[in-house]
Amino acid sequence: MKRTRKAIIRNIGVGVIGCLMANLVDVSPIAFASSGASSSPQPTKSAASRSVPTTVPVAESGQPQEVLNQVSGDVPYVDGENHSDWPAIVSQAAVVMDMNTGTIVYGKDPLTAHYPASITKIMTAMLALKLGHLNDTLTASANAAGQPPDKLYLKVGEQEKLEPLLYAMLLDSANDVAVEIAEHYGGTVAHFASMMNAEAKALGADHTHFTNPNGLPDPNHVTTAYDMALIARAAMQYPMFRKIVDTKYFDWKGQAWQAKLSNLNSMLFYYPGAIGIKTGFTSVAHETIVVAAKRGNQEFLAVLMDCPTDGQIRQDAANLLDYAFAHYQTQVLYQPNELVGVVPSAGGVVPLITREQVVATVPKGEPIAFRGSLVKELPSAAAAADTRAGDIVVDSTHGQRLGTVPVYFGKPWNPIIVASKSHHTWLYWLVGGLLFAIAGLALRRRAVRRRRQRQAVRVQPKTWRMQSYR
Repeated sequence: MKRTRKAIIRNIGVGVIGCLMANLVDVSPIAFASSGASSSPQPTKSAASRSVPTTVPVAESGQPQEVLNQVSGDVPYVDGENHSDWPAIVSQAAVVMDMNTGTIVYGKDPLTAHYPASITKIMTAMLALKLGHLNDTLTASANAAGQPPDKLYLKVGEQEKLEPLLYAMLLDSANDVAVEIAEHYGGTVAHFASMMNAEAKALGADHTHFTNPNGLPDPNHVTTAYDMALIARAAMQYPMFRKIVDTKYFDWKGQAWQAKLSNLNSMLFYYPGAIGIKTGFTSVAHETIVVAAKRGNQEFLAVLMDCPTDGQIRQDAANLLDYAFAHYQTQVLYQPNELVGVVPSAGGVVPLITREQVVATVPKGEPIAFRGSLVKELPSAAAAADTRAGDIVVDSTHGQRLGTVPVYFGKPWNPIIVASKSHHTWLYWLVGGLLFAIAGLALRRRAVRRRRQRQAVRVQPKTWRMQSYR
C-alpha cells in the first residue's frame, strides 16, 4: 500500500512536469510526407525512390510549371551538359527543345537572326485560334487573292470557314489564306503583324520581328531558332493546332480549285513518332523546318534554319531528334496537387500540397536525387485552404540548389496556442511550486502515518494487562 501511494504521487509529478515542459520546447511543426520531401537536411529514402524519372505530357496552356536543372541565361540549356558531344549538322542554326519543360538539349547559333519563310504561319495559325472560332466565316480580299503561290487560288469575295482554311494554310502553306486571316482578325496586314510581334514578345521571343503573316521575303522579317521553338511550343498547346499539323491529307473544295492536299512536312510520313509541324522555303531563307516527335509521353521539338536543300535539312532534323531521344528525358519531381507534408493545426493536422508541376530535363539514366525542406514560417493567424503556407527549397543530394516550390494548405488551418518563451519564467515557478506542494503533501502524510503507529504501540501493553486480570 505504501509503494502504491508513492507511485501515484510520483506519476502525478511526472505528468504535471511533462505537460508543462511540452509548452517550453520548440518543436518543428512540419511533418513531410513520404513523397520525397524531408524536413531533415539529409536525403531520405523517399527522396531516393522519387529519383526515377517519369515522363509527362506537355503542360496545358496557362498551367503553372516550375522547371529545374536549367542554366541561367538567354537560352535555357540542360545544366552541366558537355556540348562537345552534340552532333554536327549542315543547317546554319538549330535548337532541340524538350517540349515538356522548354529546356534546350541542343543548340547551334540559337539566337542568330534568320529569315523564317513559311514557318511564320505557325504564329499566324496560333493567333487565329486564340482570337477566333473554327466556324468563323472569312472573306478573301483582292490583296489575299493576289498573293504568290503556294496558295489556294481564292477568288475575290470567296467565303470559307476558318477551320478548313487553317488546314490548307498549315498543310499546303497557302499564302493567300495567311493574308485572309491577318485581315480578318487584325483589320490590316500591318496591324496583324504588330499583334504577332506582341505575342512573340509575350512568349519570350525577344529576337523576332514579323512584317507579314506568311513569311514572304522582307529584310525586317526575321527570327531565331530558339524564338521559333518558343512560338511552336506555345502553338502545340492548342489541341486543334496539334490535330491539324499531324494531319497528312486534306480535301480542299474551293470555288476555283479543288484538290487533295498533302502535308508538305514529309517527316510526318517517315520519321518515327513525328507529330508535325511546318516547313518553309524562300530564295533568301533557304530551307527551314520546325518538326516535333513523340515517343511515349516524351516530346522533342527541333527547329532548323538556313539549309541549302530539303533532303539535307530533313536529315539534320532526324539526326538531332534521334540524339535527343537517345540522351534525354523528362523527370517529374512534384505533380500538381501532390501531398508533400502535414502541419499541426487546432483540432488535427492540415495537409501541405503543391499547385505547380515541377519537372526537369535530365540525361537519360541520370535522374536527379533530391530533397526538399520548408523554409518559410507559418502564418500567425488562421488561414483558408489554398493559402500559401511557405516554400519548399529543392536541393540535389549533392547539395546543389535546384529551385523553390510554393506549397499551400490543403484545408483551413488554425494555429495552436502555445506559450511563448517570454512566459517561461512564471512557468518554471509554477512547476517548482507544484513540485514543492506535492513533496510537502507526501511528507505530511508520512509524518501522520508514523505518529499513528507510535500511538498504537503505547496503547497495546495496557490493553494486554487489563485482559490478563479477568
